[in-house]
Amino acid sequence: MSSGWLAVLLLMLAAAHGTPIATADAQQSEGASTGVGQMPVNPDSPKWAALEAQRKAETDPSEANLFLYASSLMKVNYPAAETIYRYAVNKYPNSVRLHAGLASALWAQLKRDEGAAEFCRAAKLAPDDPHPLEFLVSTGHIPASMYQEVVDGLHQLHLRYPRDGLILFDYEMVVSDRFSNTAKPPKDFVPTLKEAIRLTPQLPEAYFQLSLVYDEQKEYSEEVAALRRAVELSPQDEQYAYNLAMAYKRLGNKDAFLKELSIFEKLHQESMKSLK
Repeated sequence: MSSGWLAVLLLMLAAAHGTPIATADAQQSEGASTGVGQMPVNPDSPKWAALEAQRKAETDPSEANLFLYASSLMKVNYPAAETIYRYAVNKYPNSVRLHAGLASALWAQLKRDEGAAEFCRAAKLAPDDPHPLEFLVSTGHIPASMYQEVVDGLHQLHLRYPRDGLILFDYEMVVSDRFSNTAKPPKDFVPTLKEAIRLTPQLPEAYFQLSLVYDEQKEYSEEVAALRRAVELSPQDEQYAYNLAMAYKRLGNKDAFLKELSIFEKLHQESMKSLK
């Protein structure tokens, strides 16, 4: 994964886990001077990093420097980050990572439809790059007006990369409408997810989705097995840990239930501390 996409992924993860570390007023301007204002000197501070990135962007408003500046603002002030991303996108309209970064800033402010639109724009700019649609699918929010566009894009990506399990998983999740539809999944859902896992074994989200189907079918032993694999692949995921504890409870395994519940509670406490 390129450094640009790694940065966007980190932005998405930061946005998913709450508010920015600090808040600063966004100061509107004609150029890239919006953002952090006067700050104390502290090289380890996210605000200091944003100030340094601002200085670089003002000296040389290149695509890379503007992306770095907007990315650093995601740790300080989401509206300010959006402002810089919009300025940068207007200056470099063909930058895929700038559109994806803008999407992350919008999504962090619960502007999900606008964020989805930016991910779709990024996907149009780079139809052979799976990252924009992968990130969009990972949010679990695909507006109805963009549904067919996303389905078609994922279908083309699957044809281009037939051995990429994540693309197959994303495609199946969208066409099966598993994000918003709690009805019984189609017959080919489980076989398709198993094929995605065969192609790309490191897919905790695929195991998690399998576990939900097994839970619906009251196949609790299979649910536990799928969740254990999801937890092994993503041990910091609170949802996986909690569901595993509840699956053990449904099986009547009290000791395992208490053990996994304790793990979940520890993860939850740590995540709450990180938000303070």
